[in-house]
Amino acid sequence: MLEGQPSGKYVLVIDLGTSGPKVGLVDQQGRVACSTSAPVKLIFLPGGGVEHDPVEWWSAITACVKQVIQTSRVAPPAIIAVAVTSQWSVTLPVEENGEPLMNVISWMDGRGARYNREIVKGFPNVQGYKLSTMLKYIRINGLVPSLKGIDSLGHMLFIKNERPEIYKRTYKFFEPMDYINMRLTGKFAATQNTALATMMVDNRRLDAREYDPWLVKMGGIDREKLPDLLPIDGIIGPLTPSVAADLGLSPDTLVVCGVNDNSTSAVGAGAILEGDAVACLGTSGHLAAHVSFKKTDVFNTMATMPSGIKGRYLYWGDLANNGNILESYLKNLVYSQDGFGTGSLPGDVYDRASQVAGLVPPGSEGIIFLPWFNGILAPGEDPFVRGGFLNLSTRTTRAHLTRAVFEGLSMNWRWLRGPAEKLIGSPFKFWRLTGGGALSDVWSQIMADVVGLPMHRQADPRNNNVIGMGLLAFHRLGLVRLEDIPRMIKFDRIFEPDPKNQAVYDRMYAQFIASKNRIRPVFHALNKA
Repeated sequence: MLEGQPSGKYVLVIDLGTSGPKVGLVDQQGRVACSTSAPVKLIFLPGGGVEHDPVEWWSAITACVKQVIQTSRVAPPAIIAVAVTSQWSVTLPVEENGEPLMNVISWMDGRGARYNREIVKGFPNVQGYKLSTMLKYIRINGLVPSLKGIDSLGHMLFIKNERPEIYKRTYKFFEPMDYINMRLTGKFAATQNTALATMMVDNRRLDAREYDPWLVKMGGIDREKLPDLLPIDGIIGPLTPSVAADLGLSPDTLVVCGVNDNSTSAVGAGAILEGDAVACLGTSGHLAAHVSFKKTDVFNTMATMPSGIKGRYLYWGDLANNGNILESYLKNLVYSQDGFGTGSLPGDVYDRASQVAGLVPPGSEGIIFLPWFNGILAPGEDPFVRGGFLNLSTRTTRAHLTRAVFEGLSMNWRWLRGPAEKLIGSPFKFWRLTGGGALSDVWSQIMADVVGLPMHRQADPRNNNVIGMGLLAFHRLGLVRLEDIPRMIKFDRIFEPDPKNQAVYDRMYAQFIASKNRIRPVFHALNKA
């Protein structure tokens, strides 16, 4: 070992989110020795299309890996494994040689909605679903095809029906983590956790290794186009020699099975015990908690899924409207590139937003922000509802609007709390707070005040998924015990609900829900066409 080189064993983690990859080196104590990230573009298309360029994905990932290895000065033999976590309900068809056939279809892409609705239509109808079909999907898989078409099943059906030449040439459909693992190892594989959004796996028992025949028939996707399933805690194999040489890693480096980012967010925040919840203030925002049972609340669009931890389920409630809404507000309304000349989005824009919001009293002087730019997902899917500001006056400033955005996003979290506690079967004592949004003291305190729970903020929230996937990999290799993970996670502050703000937020929340209910028919009239 050269002088000054870090010692010990490390896992190289690739965390591919909506905005781009993050790569980090994690040691056996859950410490991140070094990490870096790179942005990738989202491509918005007519008709609800949202895509990524897979070539840009791989280029950004390899650049980040090389930078982390060089900066950390960790010797390649000390990096014993590569582990990938990623966004999910994201679809990429590839040829038999692994080459992509088109751009990646994002979880925000709803072009397959009509095909999902065709599968589940019928009488008697409950919230757009034929009752018997809905109940059978819930019993076997736990999820039902999204009416918005934003799941992998909707994506595959869109390709089958509207890109038939691509469907015909497709050897396998991949989720991001499984595609990256194929690039690393040359092997085509998935797990019960990563294949969740295909709606084709029987999740009544954990560690299923085959797709369910009835679900495959209902989905209408040829079974041979789906990757074979490995154990959730499986090892795919070593890096290919060419990839190892390109990345500067040992060819003996193992690649573990991938995990979706809901699962790694819980592990990365230390939420291992039954019902211990983590709220991730990320791009879409989700609440996660490990449980011992399979359960679905179709009315609130929440369910449990096979966790990245072998033998466990994970409660999952995804808002689909969180950091992306704050970014849209700042980018399109505050720093829009138009004739007003407000300038481009500054690098410290989120710090500025927090500072400005902190100047306005709780309740934003009566302004309500509805945060559903992408429609409502949880609790209670509704693709036609949209966002907006209510109760503006001549005294309203951008500071009022900015605080109202933080408060409106937090109101959505409060709305999620009740159904989540009912599904889990016990009240929350606190939430672990993580994700990039948790870096804002103002937003963290608003979350505590509005939701009414203490918020335990992770000390390194940006690396939450990197830490979670790294510790999972060490656990799979027999080097870390699950019960030791919670004590490895560091928290820098607990935000307690301020009793002085309870009355104003109770009043604002009541009007938030009333506004949503009363304006919903207007949104439907405007957007259903």
